[in-house]
Amino acid sequence: MSDKLNSSSIDKVLTILESVSNHPTGISLADLAKNTKIAKTTVFRILETLKLREYVTLDNLTERYILDIKSLELGIKGLMNVNLVEVAIPYLKKLSSLTQETCFLGVYNHGHVVYLYKSEGTLAIQTNAHLGSRMPAYCTGIGKALLAHQSQEEIDLQLKEPLVKYTENTITDRVGLYEALADIRLKGYSFDNEENEEGLTCVAKPIFNYTDNVIGAISVAGPTNRMKPKLEQVIEDLKNVSQVVSRRLGHIE
Repeated sequence: MSDKLNSSSIDKVLTILESVSNHPTGISLADLAKNTKIAKTTVFRILETLKLREYVTLDNLTERYILDIKSLELGIKGLMNVNLVEVAIPYLKKLSSLTQETCFLGVYNHGHVVYLYKSEGTLAIQTNAHLGSRMPAYCTGIGKALLAHQSQEEIDLQLKEPLVKYTENTITDRVGLYEALADIRLKGYSFDNEENEEGLTCVAKPIFNYTDNVIGAISVAGPTNRMKPKLEQVIEDLKNVSQVVSRRLGHIE
């Protein structure tokens, strides 16, 4: 009986943490109880413990709970391949220096891209992507590069989900997305043509390891008016860097 109780308690804690993580702008106590179908008093008690351990924090202005630093640390440690990050960092810095734009490293996680590292170029940009953030794969440069190399079952599963139109350029037509992913596999790189943020263009390329599996992707992002004139050179620089990182991880083309 004791083991069953412990298992039930652990399940409630994880359910609450997952629900909080699915709401990047925060979620109220009442909504947490409603979404998780756990008694409000139990949810409150668990949240108080999670607050003390710095896994969640309460925004006193909005009265909503959001993930705190310990959750972010734990998530990144669990998601990232240490070798990938360690190998990629110096090359990402080189790429951002070459292109003068901001470069990102990300990995795939259940229909989303999780950003693990960012190297800013000499030309600054403002973007919603930041370290540890999760963004939809179907409308981001890195996300599409990663999604294109998932199993057909995973692609089907993700494209069955409701697809939000973030900008006028966001592709929400499923046939169009299947065609775009096939084109990415053929060309070897992906585009975010102002599909996630207006005025922002991104090009990305996957990173392969020694098993010939895609374990991450690198992107170069910048304002459309800066990226368009130098896109051909950016793609070439990105291609060279991604190939070196993949080779360092044991990939043989």
